[in-house]
Amino acid sequence: MTDEEEKMYNGEYGVVLQKAIKSLIKVGEILGAERLIKVAHAHVSGVSYFNIGDAGLMFLESIASSGVKFKSFTTANPYAVIQGFRGRRFSKEVLDKQMQIIRFLAIMGAKYFTCAPYYIRPPKRGEHLAWAESNAVLYANSIAGAYTNREGGPLALFEALTGRTYLGGVHLLEGRLPRCKVSVVPPKSYLEASLIGYMAGEMCPDRIPYVNGISSSTDVSMLRAFLAAFGATSGAPMVVMEGITPGYKELLVKSDITEHIVIDEKSLGQEKKALIERGKKMLFILGCPHLSNNEVSEIIKYLLLKLKGKGGCLKNAEKELWLITGPYTKIPSGASQLNRYGVKILFNVCPVVTRLDFLGIDLVVTDSGKAMFYIPKLAKVPVFIMDRWKLLDEFCRC
Repeated sequence: MTDEEEKMYNGEYGVVLQKAIKSLIKVGEILGAERLIKVAHAHVSGVSYFNIGDAGLMFLESIASSGVKFKSFTTANPYAVIQGFRGRRFSKEVLDKQMQIIRFLAIMGAKYFTCAPYYIRPPKRGEHLAWAESNAVLYANSIAGAYTNREGGPLALFEALTGRTYLGGVHLLEGRLPRCKVSVVPPKSYLEASLIGYMAGEMCPDRIPYVNGISSSTDVSMLRAFLAAFGATSGAPMVVMEGITPGYKELLVKSDITEHIVIDEKSLGQEKKALIERGKKMLFILGCPHLSNNEVSEIIKYLLLKLKGKGGCLKNAEKELWLITGPYTKIPSGASQLNRYGVKILFNVCPVVTRLDFLGIDLVVTDSGKAMFYIPKLAKVPVFIMDRWKLLDEFCRC
């Protein structure tokens, strides 16, 4: 250990940092790591009150009240939606506790709340991170060529407090080697990219796959959809993509792949048919993971054209459209006109970690494989998945 790490370990900086670094060392020992390393950026999950409850709230309060601050640049996951659905909102007690969680993290030094921290501070190739959000971890390792394990929320918090992580897992070359090959049909839409990722994750639940078939010219929004859905059904921290992942040739040469999986048009079509479901009070969601600035601009421009003159027929419709994005997005002019149609642009929040059933929602319609996987489990509402532009057309229909 360095002098600073020894002082943390011995309690010279207080009991909180002592417990934090001892936890990191213990995890590292279990995983065979020989030392700690500094991280350039930490990302903490476990921010929704519906996820962590009173126990998590008290835990964060105890750390914030100790006066310790994050040693590395730190962002945090989005929190529960606090805006409500068609006038129905959560209780004041729930909202107050959610805001307390945000405040405690901000006191410790969390800069922003989003599931796309790579838009706040783009990771550099080869730098070490400590991230705890699956889609962000997969993006960092698979697209940016940075190094981060797929951490749990409490451990990422300790890594942010100490500015350290253990040198193991995908921080090492041998931890990044693919163990299976997945050949896929090139995705033609955001939905297809999401479904391919979902299926690839099911087939490689605990192994890093080598994926070929996705072009290096594929739009980054589709790559994010693929990775986010993969991260929902697989626990692997990265995907080695041909022509996309930095250093993929070296990783492929050093790997020992014995299994080859194929996802073709036929299997993709069967997956699409299996996902249809219907409901009454419908919530349309785009933004899992958070929409980029460009995506928001494209969607708003499309909506302004589609919804022109439809205010009356949509006024009493039992539906809303939520566009979920992060603090990096600038809303284009004219977007405020969409409020009358039931369109909400929401920042820093996540419907996946929100009890949507408490808001009287019968069905969620989304283009996200990740949301399709998690919302029934966490938000307790059934999901219908649909291509992004068809989803917008469906919402705009009177």
